[in-house]
Amino acid sequence: QAYEAGILDEDTYQSSLAALAAQSSPPTAKAKNRGIAVAKSVKDSNLISGDDNRIIFVESGAKVVFGEEPVDMSSEMRNTALRRYLHHLISRNRYLQLQGIRSGGKLVHIELDRIYIRLRATQQRVVEAEERWLAEEATLAPGELQRLHGRSGEGLPRMTTETVTVAVEEALKAHSRLVVLGDPGSGKTTLLRYLALLYARDLAENTAQVQSKLLADEPARLPILLPLRQVGSYLQRNAEASTEGHARLLEFLLSSLKEERIALPEAFFDEWLTNGKAVILLDGLDEVADPELRRRVARLVESFTQAYADCRFVVTSRVVGYTGASRLGEEYVTTTVRDFTLADVEQFLRNWHRLVAVGLMGPGSSADAYAAEQTRQLLEAIENNPRIRDLAINPLMLTVIAMVHRDRVKLPDRRAELYAEAVDVLLGKWEEAKGVQEVAIVAGQPFDAGDRKLLLQSVALHMHESQRKEIDLDELRLLLHSLFAERVRDEHQVAATVERFLQVIEERTGLLVARGEGIYAFSHLTFQEYLTALAVADQQNYIEYSLQRSADPWWREVILLEAGYLSTQGQERTTRLIRAIAEREEEPAPYHNLVLTAECLRDVGSGRVLGNLEQEVQRRLRQGVETPPSLASRWLGGFRIRENRIPGTSAKSWIERRSRAMGALVQIGAAYWSLPYGEPEWSNIPAGEFWMGGDGEYDGNPAHQVKLTAFAISRVPITNAQYYLFTQSTEHSVPEQWGEKRPPKGLECHPVINISWHDALAYCEWLSQKTDKRICLPSEAQWERAARGNLDKRAYPWGEDFDFTKCNCDELGLGTTTPVGIFPEGASPEGCLDMAGNVWEWTRSLWGENRQNPKFTYPYIATDGREALDALDHVRRVLRGGSFFSRHQDIVRCAARYGLDPVNHDWNLGFRVATSVGG
Repeated sequence: QAYEAGILDEDTYQSSLAALAAQSSPPTAKAKNRGIAVAKSVKDSNLISGDDNRIIFVESGAKVVFGEEPVDMSSEMRNTALRRYLHHLISRNRYLQLQGIRSGGKLVHIELDRIYIRLRATQQRVVEAEERWLAEEATLAPGELQRLHGRSGEGLPRMTTETVTVAVEEALKAHSRLVVLGDPGSGKTTLLRYLALLYARDLAENTAQVQSKLLADEPARLPILLPLRQVGSYLQRNAEASTEGHARLLEFLLSSLKEERIALPEAFFDEWLTNGKAVILLDGLDEVADPELRRRVARLVESFTQAYADCRFVVTSRVVGYTGASRLGEEYVTTTVRDFTLADVEQFLRNWHRLVAVGLMGPGSSADAYAAEQTRQLLEAIENNPRIRDLAINPLMLTVIAMVHRDRVKLPDRRAELYAEAVDVLLGKWEEAKGVQEVAIVAGQPFDAGDRKLLLQSVALHMHESQRKEIDLDELRLLLHSLFAERVRDEHQVAATVERFLQVIEERTGLLVARGEGIYAFSHLTFQEYLTALAVADQQNYIEYSLQRSADPWWREVILLEAGYLSTQGQERTTRLIRAIAEREEEPAPYHNLVLTAECLRDVGSGRVLGNLEQEVQRRLRQGVETPPSLASRWLGGFRIRENRIPGTSAKSWIERRSRAMGALVQIGAAYWSLPYGEPEWSNIPAGEFWMGGDGEYDGNPAHQVKLTAFAISRVPITNAQYYLFTQSTEHSVPEQWGEKRPPKGLECHPVINISWHDALAYCEWLSQKTDKRICLPSEAQWERAARGNLDKRAYPWGEDFDFTKCNCDELGLGTTTPVGIFPEGASPEGCLDMAGNVWEWTRSLWGENRQNPKFTYPYIATDGREALDALDHVRRVLRGGSFFSRHQDIVRCAARYGLDPVNHDWNLGFRVATSVGG
């Protein structure tokens, strides 16, 4: 086909046919989805069998790549503008973008749809509050539902939302306007490339009237994939334009395609957009580094969405870049990409190793056996090392791990060290060690992988300082010219050296790659960030340089990787950087510096800093969480979060910041519990009398005095992190919302939910064995004593008056749990936290069989059988404290109580534990 098209000359064509004929299993001429990459001359090229569907020829120098149509197209479509556009999309997105996968000088191409593991993401699902544990609603007396949730009225069941995990395709199907958030390397860009590939193939193989294979209930759509960083650059270059209406996005699209030599009619996209038959995939809102420019791009996206409201839109961003004015209106729904599960990891590795093995060895049993053994070894390494496992659930890091594993006996278990190994692999350091001959770059001088890395560090720093992810070829040449001029004195030789360097870097490493006509970029932003981190760390003023940028999200990953890299060089410089961040007085938001410090410590690892820096950061973070800044009262006072009346400085953002601080505490081992068993931090309650009960609508009554012996109770509810230690040790069943038998990422310091009374009791028995203490669920008397103290009949742990800013109840409007301990203003007199809201907490006390008429009423008498642990499951147990879903303020009173069957479990049921003082 290449010969017939006039791309190959007669000699090359005949040589190619001869080489193909020599293969044991040559491809047939008409096979689908088959590409043939043919070198300029087969004579000196390496022949690589890709798999059953393709053969690849690779030459050490330049190469010509041509293939059959990647899909079947009708004859009518082949010579149309639509064909040119779809062919361009499919060609650009067909292969895994991370290049440089080599062995013995051979380059392996991996097709994206053969390696891609479909992502999962969060989705908000509207549910009835009573759908699980109030199934017998029809039997309830009027007003009985109010006792649990405080719902006013007796009509329709109250609705709320819960976060569930779904396949990304389900989120796409449910929402035509979707913002996909995720951490670096979580697969956001690959997701859009995969969607563009599938949508393009749908149209190329069929017609617009045929249903999409991706989303079966809708017609095939025309994909439009745009990097938003390029859109931002286009706006800057055309700043003289008076308006930034939706037409600007179309102008950019046509202009960028023209630069790729894809000539399309000016009105090519109009019909698809106007009729709602397009899917617009907008990648990397966070990569528009300048906040003001990012705001302009966000408004442009909104304008485009308004103009073509019937189309489907997907926008991606890192979490840290999707804040403030960058958030999208126009009914965009936000979802967050979930990490890989172990099953995903295994499937990816099986695909990866088979494709690499076949690419290097050709199809057959030898390749299959090699791939299976490589997968087994790497899976074992991942499963046996928690630090590597935590890295492997990120798609990019898993790819890096797979690349490094081929050349390492033991994998490093820190991010910076893994990136260092990956860069060495991509730069060819391991190939050099094996004696593979490299192209000479600097005539008459050695120029090895280390030299190439230093040069790329300078390029990365230049791009990152310019807040760009791409660089024009002319600018890159000038930059490289200035860098090589320091080594090569002959001006003519410098220009030739630059060209050889560009050729080797693009074709032999896969680190710096062409992204279009005259545009270069690092194969992933994280590699740019890592190389920038090395460049910064090598500067004498690295601390001052880093502090000047520590508040900018664009530089956050650089600083984390810088700390990680420094820790491999020695303790002193690492400690100086991290301490400087911790002690910096200026910060863009509360807890920012301390959270960044904690994240640096997490990446560095214990033992790689001097002195007591880790303990000092733990203490300061804990103090910061428990003593909120003075601005908090202004931010939180007098309004509901869901109404968001104060733009830019909302209570929700304040809570998010404090939540991040608590998450940082957990990461560096300074939470409200201690290892190895997660024993909680205790609040000691002295013996004595207190007032129990009250006169509220849901209180136990009458109020009366109860005398208790001394006991201790956990300061906060038991968290996911603590419960995970229990399930790991005992193989007890995990809550249903956990994936891979692990807590959801980011929720480790949230209270564990979906816990039955029996689950909670089993946890107590396990912890008792591990600690040699008699640990049990608190009685409801102990719970109420810890909540209200012994001085008065206070209604709430903090005092007499209700204040929704001091607890996580429905009035706060979050609709989900929060990390434990982030409402210090709501602490009880005994220092206990979260005793109002967040989760309903099981006690060991009995309620009785009848929901409406409890058997065990007041006065409280501990010896009347209400503390029996062996009652049958139809006898209800007492719940205390209300939850994030408790709408009526009386539900979160200290004296409010409710009874529920002990086998019940749901999204707002948790627990805390108690023990007798002295054991």
